[in-house]
Amino acid sequence: MTRRRRKKTPPAETRELTAEAVGARGDAIAPGPVYVPGLLPGETARVEVRGDRGRVVERLSDSPDRVEPFCPIHGRCGGCALQYWRAEVYRDWKRDRVVAALARAGLAAEVGPLLDARGAGRRRLTLHAERRGGAFVFGYAERASDRLVDAADCPVAAEPIRNAFPDLRRLADALAPAKKGRIDIAVAATEGGLDVAVKGVREITLDHRLVAAELAQSGGWARITISGEPVAERAKPFVRCGPAEIVPPPGGFLQATAAGEAALADVALAAVDGAKRVIDLYAGSGAFALRLAEHAPVLAVEGDAEALAALRAAADHTQGIKPVETMKRDLALEPLASTELEGADLVVLDPPRSGAREQAERLADSAVPRIVSVSCNPATFARDAAILVEGGYSMGEVTPVDQFAWTGHVECAAVFERAG
Repeated sequence: MTRRRRKKTPPAETRELTAEAVGARGDAIAPGPVYVPGLLPGETARVEVRGDRGRVVERLSDSPDRVEPFCPIHGRCGGCALQYWRAEVYRDWKRDRVVAALARAGLAAEVGPLLDARGAGRRRLTLHAERRGGAFVFGYAERASDRLVDAADCPVAAEPIRNAFPDLRRLADALAPAKKGRIDIAVAATEGGLDVAVKGVREITLDHRLVAAELAQSGGWARITISGEPVAERAKPFVRCGPAEIVPPPGGFLQATAAGEAALADVALAAVDGAKRVIDLYAGSGAFALRLAEHAPVLAVEGDAEALAALRAAADHTQGIKPVETMKRDLALEPLASTELEGADLVVLDPPRSGAREQAERLADSAVPRIVSVSCNPATFARDAAILVEGGYSMGEVTPVDQFAWTGHVECAAVFERAG
């Protein structure tokens, strides 16, 4: 049997480089190109270079747009990488990411101002814990590494999560393996209290249950789930969505901030006027569908059974909304055909980062008069938008939304009208 050869790591060399721009992931781009975290355009540094990646050894000049990061573990933690950039310039760069993606797809759409959707802070995040060399570590993954950096707080998190950090650490310490192994702690701040879902625990012991029950009670947490099993629940972990209350599945998807969700939903709601039937594709737990159902009957299509069940339960317990139908379907494998879209006055499309090329093609072949496209990836948003425009749709103003502040992530949404 022939063994596969390991790819050799290129030898390192130290160069003096000047950053020319900031790329989509937040790394500076120097001639080569070489991608260097931690630099701003115009700054010069001595950089250790391996292949097309660089590490700053010494910064030789500072940009006038450089500011002091507000997080004590910035530079080691893998999140919020751009805290050292002056806010106004950072915001222009993030909006320009959307403009550039549309231009690469051949689209000359209007792009509105970047909406600051930090709101009350991130209402969901995932922490990690392990024992390394006998020491307990609780926090986030380091940048471009599998190692963890210990975190005592997270300044961008919603206040209920920040306040719970000591107790979350205690829970993680009780559940983390004694030797090898890492656990993941997904935390969501809901209106019923914190919803904590822990993954990676192989065997749930009595001690685990007792610690979870104590922390849920003392901290006022709504629910704790360990490896898929609810072990403590003192209240329903619900989020309000228009007139409805959704109880998402443990560790289930929520938009990062409530303000971000509301900003994206507003784009869809602005397009629902006069609609008699709406189809919500990639509906999740109903962030758009349940708001739209105040105005028109909705068919919500989603491939995740737990998310769809949460949507169904919320719809069933909400008075004063139009009928909501649900359909379980993996739209990436089986997009709705143009014939299945007949009769819809509005379609909302909110796929994952990979986009929805095949579904966009079916929509382009349909007679749906109005489409709202929402995306967390400007590149796939632009690709799918170009398909719709090629199919005869006109594209309205694009709304960029920033709920992942100080990162390269940006959401965008736009309304498409069937020409004629």
